[in-house]
Amino acid sequence: MKHTKYSLIPILIGALLSGASFSCSDKEPLPSDPILGLGGDDWVWSELDEYLYQHFTLPLNIEVKYKWDPYEVNFNRNLVPPDESQVIPVMETVKSVWIEPYNTVAGEHFLREYQLLKYVLVGSAEYQNNGTIILGTAEGGNQITLFVVNSFTTEDSNEVIRMMHTIHHEFAHLLHQKIDYPQEWRGLSTEWYTATWFNTTDAQANAQGLITAYAKAAEREDFVETIAYLLVEGQDAFDAVVAANPSVAQIFRAKETLVVDYFSKLGVDFRALQKAVKAGIDKITSADETHMYH
Repeated sequence: MKHTKYSLIPILIGALLSGASFSCSDKEPLPSDPILGLGGDDWVWSELDEYLYQHFTLPLNIEVKYKWDPYEVNFNRNLVPPDESQVIPVMETVKSVWIEPYNTVAGEHFLREYQLLKYVLVGSAEYQNNGTIILGTAEGGNQITLFVVNSFTTEDSNEVIRMMHTIHHEFAHLLHQKIDYPQEWRGLSTEWYTATWFNTTDAQANAQGLITAYAKAAEREDFVETIAYLLVEGQDAFDAVVAANPSVAQIFRAKETLVVDYFSKLGVDFRALQKAVKAGIDKITSADETHMYH
C-alpha cells in the first residue's frame, strides 16, 4: 500500500510539468500596462496633492493618504475608498477645527512636538461583528485613520461635530500614549468599564458618570471621550449632561478638572482651546463652499 502511494509522485510531477509546458505554449502577449499596487504606478501630481502638500505636509510633515492602499486598513473588512471630491472638505475641516485651534492656543510648535505623521482616509465605516462601527483609529502614536469620509458634509453641523469628535478623540489617544493620563482618573468609574459598552445608551452611561456609552469601553477611552466631548460638543453640552445627572455631578466635575490640569501640564490653556475649536466649527459650518478652500 505504501509502495502504491509513493509511486504516484512521479506521475503527478509529470502531469504538473506537462500542464506547465502546455500553459507556457500560450501565445497571448503579457500585459504591458503596470498593475496598480504591484509597482510601476505613475500618479500624476494634482491640485488636490498640491493642496495637501501646502497645508499639511510642508508645515507639519503630515502625509494625507487618500489613494487606496489595502495594506493601510483592515483587509478582513469590506471598505470603500474615499471619493476624491470629499478629501478637501474633510481636511479643510480638520485644519480649521484641529490644526488652527492648537496653533492659536498652544503655538505652532505643539503639533510638531506631539507629531502626527499620517492621516489615512477611508470612504466607509468599518463594521464590526458585534454590530458596532469604527469611525477612527489611532495607531503607533503617529497615525489616524479616518472613516466615513464619503458621507461627510459641512452643511450639517452634527456631521462636522461627529467627525471632529473622532479626530480630537484619536489625537487625545496620541497625547496619552506619549504622556500618560492622570493617575487620579483610575477609580472614578472603574466599576462601569465593560467590553460590551455598546449595550448601554448614552443616557444610561451619563447616569453612571460617563459622558458617552463608548467611554465605558475602557479607562483610556473614558479619558479621551471626555476630552473630545468638552472640546467639540462644547462646555454648554457638557454642563447640560452634568445638570441632568446630579447624582454623579461630582464625578463629571472631577474628570473635567483632571482634563484641564492635564492640558495645563502640556502647556495648553484648555479653556482657550475650547473656544478656538468652537470658532473653527462655526467657521466651517457657516462658510460659503465656493470661497472656503484656499
